[in-house]
Amino acid sequence: MSIYHYWGKSRQGEPDGGDDYHLLCWHSLDVAAVGYWMVINNIYFIDHYLKKLGLQDKEQAAQFFAWILCWHDIGKFAHSFQQLYRHEALNAFNEPARHYEKIAHTTLGYVLWNSWLSECPELFPPSSLSVRKSKRVMALWMPVTTGHHGRPPEAIQELDHFRQQDKDAARDFLLRIKALFPLITLPEAWDEDEGIDQFQQLSWFISAAVVLADWVGSASRYFPRTAEKMPVDIYWQQALTKAQTAITLFPSAANVSAFTGIETLFPFIQHPTPLQQKALELDINVDGAQLFILEDVTGAGKTEAA
Repeated sequence: MSIYHYWGKSRQGEPDGGDDYHLLCWHSLDVAAVGYWMVINNIYFIDHYLKKLGLQDKEQAAQFFAWILCWHDIGKFAHSFQQLYRHEALNAFNEPARHYEKIAHTTLGYVLWNSWLSECPELFPPSSLSVRKSKRVMALWMPVTTGHHGRPPEAIQELDHFRQQDKDAARDFLLRIKALFPLITLPEAWDEDEGIDQFQQLSWFISAAVVLADWVGSASRYFPRTAEKMPVDIYWQQALTKAQTAITLFPSAANVSAFTGIETLFPFIQHPTPLQQKALELDINVDGAQLFILEDVTGAGKTEAA
């Protein structure tokens, strides 16, 4: 089944915004393009987080984030989702409606990974890791990208929501777009205990960036619905151009004021207590998790010290 027979967005009564429907492959690339520019511009510090994970080169990090975003809506390849909208150019047009258990497309994407795509190593980025270890690393990222509606996807068993042609179409799409991102890789550190711990600490921040990329990439004002078939590399260049404008939706990062002394925050404190003085001397700018427990007698200024 062709990737051009699957829709990702529909008009839903919207008078403007392009064609009657937006192909799933194009929506996926729209979101990926937004993610690419988010990294290049370090919007909401996503480049900073990826650097902490070892992707020091900004272009490589941007390509990786864009690539992982291409997976975010793979659950929409499910027949249970596709039959929700009918059009003569799409695969479910002439088929009788089937009853399916109601499951979110986010969870369906995670199911598709676990039951089918995880066994397709040709979809994985190049890596010095073995296929088994690469699959383990990919499994870290899948909940982050498929669970793009604010919560992790459910880990449930394989369902009948995907026909074999749906699975094949999802694989075909992911194989085609892989060539758009020549710098992607899976670092060895992501399969080590320290790298896994770092990923788990940052995964919620990265997941938030995935949600934002999907939100902006879904705006028909910037990404008009497109039903036209074309090579994925041609559409990718179009999406990148549109996304450069779309990221203006993100507000500028707020400036952080420099700390100029306790009296600026608390004018009534002329002489810090010993506890407050200790808090003033602590270096909280070092990397890594920090935990400070402040305890002293009543009236020692614990609230201000904290």
